[in-house]
Amino acid sequence: MTGDSIFSALARYNSATDENYLTECFVFLLNSLLEKERTIGIQILNQLCVKDNEFCFDADEAISVSTQDVTEEGTPDIRISSPNKLIYVEVKHDSPLSYQQIERYKKALESSDAAVKHVVLLTRFAIDFEKEDERPYKHVYWRDVYKLLESTHAEDPVIVYLIDSFKSFLEVKQMAIQKVGWEYINGMPAFNNLISMIEAALQSAKIPIYRNSTGWDYKGFLLENQEFWCGIVYDEPEVIRFQITDRKGFAAMLEAGDEIEYLVSEAKDKRSIFVDLSLEDIHFFSLDKDKQLEEITRFVKTSFAGAQKMRIKTKPRSKVIKPDKK
Repeated sequence: MTGDSIFSALARYNSATDENYLTECFVFLLNSLLEKERTIGIQILNQLCVKDNEFCFDADEAISVSTQDVTEEGTPDIRISSPNKLIYVEVKHDSPLSYQQIERYKKALESSDAAVKHVVLLTRFAIDFEKEDERPYKHVYWRDVYKLLESTHAEDPVIVYLIDSFKSFLEVKQMAIQKVGWEYINGMPAFNNLISMIEAALQSAKIPIYRNSTGWDYKGFLLENQEFWCGIVYDEPEVIRFQITDRKGFAAMLEAGDEIEYLVSEAKDKRSIFVDLSLEDIHFFSLDKDKQLEEITRFVKTSFAGAQKMRIKTKPRSKVIKPDKK
């Protein structure tokens, strides 16, 4: 299913932070549900915002769902409102809450005339709250959103596609707990085969490997004098990445981007430049092993050559010739 996800596909071209993009996708889905499958949309809003049946959103209410509501106390990620309700939802992927974030949003709600006003926290992992003021009205996990979407029975084909795509996106972002199936037995050897194929491609392209480079989030190879890296980031297993690890000394990516046929992008912190090969785009898994190696070799050669063109060449200092003394 992940190959059909519109949200995952568009994420490769998005320069916003992970949390902002995730938030925008979720709000788009909620608004689409409220428009085309309102019963399901109301159900999800109630599961997200309501605790112990203390209140509920009604199908006849005029409900607005938007992002980035600027207040004097900060900018909550999602604003859900109706004539008598105002809910702020703070969305987290991996980042922690900022200083007194929940308290500040509660304070921002004080000026509202809404009868029902609460702060909801939506995260990937559990968070410990030392003080009661730090605790949101309700704490929801992304895996709960996934389970709720999984239990829906939409009829509109567009909504069915959007729900499946967003579920797939959550799976790619590792925010849904899935059963470990028998595919695991073949999956790990296949992944290691891909890493070995990347190594063989680098050797074939005569790109010097500095050393293996493996972490919790990635596996690959540091190249040359550690200026470059090539491998797989676990969040995007369908993409082989060639990375300029530190863009100091390299020109703006657009100066050479047109000469590289693959997707060129910049890291969020502006410190690195990425060149990505989408395995799905080239139907990699339907190719025989020789053709697979050929495609990866062409990718690393092209990326490495493009990186060399992006390198800023320092002009040698002119030799100063002093006149002879008399």
